[in-house]
Amino acid sequence: MKGLMDELFETMILKLIEDNHITMEHYFLDGTKIEADANKYSFVWKKSTARSEEKLKEKIKETLQHIEEMTKAEELYILEESLDEIGPDPSGL
Repeated sequence: MKGLMDELFETMILKLIEDNHITMEHYFLDGTKIEADANKYSFVWKKSTARSEEKLKEKIKETLQHIEEMTKAEELYILEESLDEIGPDPSGL
């Protein structure tokens, strides 16, 4: 996953440079350290995160299923269009 994130970051930077949104003429590295402010009111319950993860997985599953259905419908449409262009079977079957 780290390799993919590095590649995505590099691609994004190159695209921003290409579109003249940024230049690499000057760049600065920020080493700021910030103290965490964790207390009993700033955490998320494990059940809540598990529930959210399950909802997300279900939504992904539904989206992938919808994409698959649309792809099949598109393939069927293309096939029907191709058959219409060929015309009726000359043998009369």
